[in-house]
Amino acid sequence: MGYGFGIKNWLFFAISLAAAAPPYQPLGRVAYLTSSFGESRGTRYHAGIDFSTNMEEGWPVIAPSDGVVEFAARGAFGYGRYIKFKAKDEHIWVFAHLAEFHQKIDDLIRKEMLKKEKANVQLSLKIRFKKGDTLAYSGSTGIGNPHLHIERRTPNAKTALNPCQKMECPDTIAPYILDVAPFDSGFAVKIVDYSREPLENPMSIYSLDIYQGKKLLFGKKYDSLSFAPQEMAKIKDDIARVEDDGSVGDWHFIKVKTKANSKVLVIAKDFANNVSKTELTLKSDSLMLKAKDSVEVLLDTVPPSLGDVYLKTDFAGKLQCRIPVVDSLSGLDFNSIVFRDQNDKWVIFDYDSDPKELVIEARDFDFSESLIVKLCDKAMNCIGRELSCAN
Repeated sequence: MGYGFGIKNWLFFAISLAAAAPPYQPLGRVAYLTSSFGESRGTRYHAGIDFSTNMEEGWPVIAPSDGVVEFAARGAFGYGRYIKFKAKDEHIWVFAHLAEFHQKIDDLIRKEMLKKEKANVQLSLKIRFKKGDTLAYSGSTGIGNPHLHIERRTPNAKTALNPCQKMECPDTIAPYILDVAPFDSGFAVKIVDYSREPLENPMSIYSLDIYQGKKLLFGKKYDSLSFAPQEMAKIKDDIARVEDDGSVGDWHFIKVKTKANSKVLVIAKDFANNVSKTELTLKSDSLMLKAKDSVEVLLDTVPPSLGDVYLKTDFAGKLQCRIPVVDSLSGLDFNSIVFRDQNDKWVIFDYDSDPKELVIEARDFDFSESLIVKLCDKAMNCIGRELSCAN
């Protein structure tokens, strides 16, 4: 009997190992979709997916492969704190709305903030990580409640790819096909998808096929999206903006002429390959285009105000001084905010969108000292105030 394992056996062994490898879980645990790839954002598509973190901050964000964090940013709006990770296959992963970066990234970001005396900074990096390493921690910076936004981009970063092709996207509910009606030069089909019970987060679908008899009238898959503005703007042709009863679901516009009362077979699939098939009859009444919303011009004459300062410990045990802030129109989108200590030294601070608060950490400022804040909103209504973070 020979001792050679044989090429075929080695190949079979390697394939078996690959098949047995668990799917990538960005948060290191099962998490549920709250927003899907290609979902409508009114004037653009959603270029990634969102995962729930059960309204908690501080879930570790895990590297999908060996690779390099090549960019990090810290800001108040949009993505908030986010990183770009170049994976072993050269594709770029974006992780956004983070509460905290890995220590190596955080040290460099904070150094850049102090150098530029800015709360919003961007920094090119080259920090290597291994597959499974913790890159950062999930949070709620930028927009929204605690969650993790994920994008996967081509190596040239011009195209967003469906992240669910390379990771686990749990979804136990097939799309609901709700209605079909004539619209404009064709017709529209109303569909909604959810990932789990309770049905709280309506999402888009992965693919849509429509047949009349055996003839395919329409077929589309959301596998990739171009970041080019003209491509993103096509959402206005894809999702019909119509007068509706306000119920959930998107009206997908099908630019194909069909007769009233004719039947169509609608097949919708979500990102977990749950499929729904429904035959519907086109109504005789057409959908009406929604009238443009009137633009109300508001004049902001009220300066921002600051609430009572209080102390809080974050998920990592860091002590924070938190300052509630209210403005009549701007929310937290201010023209300028500056914190300085008694010696006029600039102090690192952060924003929190929900609740709307300004945040300073004990590692950046001696809470026993006085703190001077100067704040101006978009209408240039300004306030200046001396604060204390001491108990």
